Amino acid sequence: MKTITANLVRFAFVASALTIAFRYVLSYGIDNEKTLIIVLSAMLYGMGMFFSGWYFGKKDGKQSKIRDIGFRIHLATYLVYNLISELWFILGFNSDKETIGIVHTTAICWAISLSVHFLFYLWLRKKTVQ
Repeated sequence: MKTITANLVRFAFVASALTIAFRYVLSYGIDNEKTLIIVLSAMLYGMGMFFSGWYFGKKDGKQSKIRDIGFRIHLATYLVYNLISELWFILGFNSDKETIGIVHTTAICWAISLSVHFLFYLWLRKKTVQ
């Protein structure tokens, strides 16, 4: 079974663009203490990621018949977001009021939910193979 598909790569590019835009607006909102900007950017980012994941995941399911309950999209989102967030801090684009600790805390909590999703993925895979 092919794991990395064209639609997954396209999703990763869209997710990268959305994440860079989100990090920029988030840092701006934190720097200027604009709570509304912070909240709206998080909501729009979440919705954008959800709908792009849904679009590319649905398209991928039709074209390649991969049944993974969205795990590959979830994993790609996790990798893209955390890689860009780490680079954001390494390159010094972050707000002076942001700390890298929140990125690490988010990554750890998210990794736990990703692990649960992976278990469901394995369970579904085992169930459909038999």
